[in-house]
Amino acid sequence: MKRVSTSCAMMALFTLVFSCSSAPPPEDGLSQGLMDRELSTPRKLLPWVALADGRVLAAGGHDGSRTLMSSEVYEPETGEWRVTGAMRTARRNHAAVRLADGRVLVVGGTYSASFGALASAEVYDPSTGRWTAVQDMAEARNDPAAVLLPDGRVLVAGGFDVDRHPVRSAELFEPMSGRWTRTGAPTSSRAGAQTGVVLGNGQVLFVSGLQAELYDIASGTWTKAGAVGGAAGTHRSGHTVTLLPDGRVLVVGGTTSRAAATAELYEPVRGEWKLAAAPGTPREAHGALVTHEGRVLVAGGFHVTTGALASVESYDPAADTWSAEPALGAARRGAGLVRLEDGAVLVVGGTNDLVGTLATSERYDPGVCMPLTCEAAGQVCGVVPDGCGGTLECGPCAAEPPCVAEGCGVVRAEYDAQLRAPRCDEAGAECGSGTLLVGRGLLGPEPNLPNALWGSCEDGAGGTRDRDEALDALRVVTVEGGHLAPGKTVRVEATVWAYEESESNRLDLYYAADARNPAWTYLATLTPGKAGAQVLTATYVLPVGRLQAVRGVFRFAGSAEPCPGGVFDDVDDLVFTTR
Repeated sequence: MKRVSTSCAMMALFTLVFSCSSAPPPEDGLSQGLMDRELSTPRKLLPWVALADGRVLAAGGHDGSRTLMSSEVYEPETGEWRVTGAMRTARRNHAAVRLADGRVLVVGGTYSASFGALASAEVYDPSTGRWTAVQDMAEARNDPAAVLLPDGRVLVAGGFDVDRHPVRSAELFEPMSGRWTRTGAPTSSRAGAQTGVVLGNGQVLFVSGLQAELYDIASGTWTKAGAVGGAAGTHRSGHTVTLLPDGRVLVVGGTTSRAAATAELYEPVRGEWKLAAAPGTPREAHGALVTHEGRVLVAGGFHVTTGALASVESYDPAADTWSAEPALGAARRGAGLVRLEDGAVLVVGGTNDLVGTLATSERYDPGVCMPLTCEAAGQVCGVVPDGCGGTLECGPCAAEPPCVAEGCGVVRAEYDAQLRAPRCDEAGAECGSGTLLVGRGLLGPEPNLPNALWGSCEDGAGGTRDRDEALDALRVVTVEGGHLAPGKTVRVEATVWAYEESESNRLDLYYAADARNPAWTYLATLTPGKAGAQVLTATYVLPVGRLQAVRGVFRFAGSAEPCPGGVFDDVDDLVFTTR
């Protein structure tokens, strides 16, 4: 039997606080660290735009459950968020640029993980609070890069298409006419709303992936910017790209271990990259901006060994040194950082392991220190720094794993009717699903189907048992022994039944630090070596989180995503407790 991918069909369906300083509070409405001025809804996966009048626009994004079309504006004088006109299209992972006339252009993004990319664009008028549709881009772009050019046009490049393939093209938006025109195409994939900066020499530098590129505004052509991998020799995504006052460009962090721990500088005069001093904390999904003093403030983010971060540090471009700064009031991954007119920084939104998607804002001033709590630090036991030179006592950590008939540290999963997935309540050396995942949906049938957290993803109903695809078991076990605990390396073992054309099967593995509000992080894609039953494995370091989860997606063809929806796909979760 031959099969075909259903991604095109899916696309067709889519188109039918307190401070440890005695410093007085600032005079505007939001004091340092105060987080009682909430947005109307939690938000992540969106750009935050400073308006010409000093306000801050939040448009769209994701609230942890759905993609948003609502918008709101932050008023610095009162510290309040006020609802403004909603966008015409719900979107996340989009790009936004403030135009020369003060309006805001929003382009691309995606509506959901299952339905690819958007080509639509719209413009926000701050004076009326209304959105107006403009001409669609020539190509749909999820997570594109966008910059305002000196002549007032907007350059949009790269992103991903409806099948999550890189879009290797670029186009220009003319604000006066509201029309798009094609321009030269980059040679490498470009992605990330804030990964491009306009240099002072008539060029635009884009930094993402392995190869940085320069776009020449006058000719519309692209050239490589330095060696592949830059000075650090690594792929970068989840990083920041910041134009310095002296014309150089600072790039910090990223998703690979090498990228997370390094920073590098691009010198336009020489066209070369060089390593900068390494930041004190490895991170990705952080924010960065230039302060009034010319330093680069880097805040929040995420690291696989620690979870969401509250730490802050600043970079001195003249001395090539980093300095630790007071921590944020809450750990934040993917938060927005916007410099306010008085020099303070608005830190807003994002996610962390305790709350999930955040609706809070905080005004950050490096001169005032806010000690963390155990909850904000994401720590459930032991002694940890409080961010202000002191320490936090977060309770004792358990000593030895429990013993059962199968051995010490072996914990049997039981079905959790609320989470709707197998769950191990004790933190042992391993957690296994046993027979709770055998079968696929109605094929078997699989007990307690679909065994995806909160019933969030249905299994495919195609084929027959013991011939077509099934994910029959999941197991998480520590590599070095002892309890499952943040910072430990674990091995995920997935027992699968592969189709006779096993080369067409793939196992995608994901993990989430918070099983109650899962934000799935991609781990690996594995290919079975034969038809029939077999065990596929991958390892990762446990992030911070008390109740974590792993997800296995065993699919036929298609591409990696947490809930692909294919007729032969089996999606199962396993929830486990850490110490």
